[in-house]
Formats: sequence, structure tokens, C-alpha cells
Amino acid sequence: MAVSKWIPMSAAGAAISFLLGFVLHLPPQQVIVSSALTAALVFSGLVMQSFGRARKEEEKAQP
Repeated sequence: MAVSKWIPMSAAGAAISFLLGFVLHLPPQQVIVSSALTAALVFSGLVMQSFGRARKEEEKAQP
């Protein structure tokens, strides 16, 4: 299933945000919130892309 691919990609985005926040010495609360928002943004973007792709495939299938 596609969701099994999206979750690791969301986690990778959150990890990048997490590491960058600590390298820049940001407060831990901001780092945690930014990581969570990044993961949610990546996941929702992939979901929307998937629904758009499915709709295009349906339109091509019908003459």
C-alpha cells in the first residue's frame, strides 16, 4: 500500500527538521512542534498527490 511508503518519508522529513533545529540551538519545544508539522505536511501532501493521480487515471480510462 502507498501509505507504507509515505510514513517513512514523513519520518525522514521530521528527522531533518529535528536535527536542523538542534544544530541551530532552537528551543526544544519549537523543534518538536516543527518536526510534527513537517511530518504532517509531507504526509498530507503525498495523500493529496495520490488522490489527484487517481482522478487523472479515472479520467483517462473513460472515453
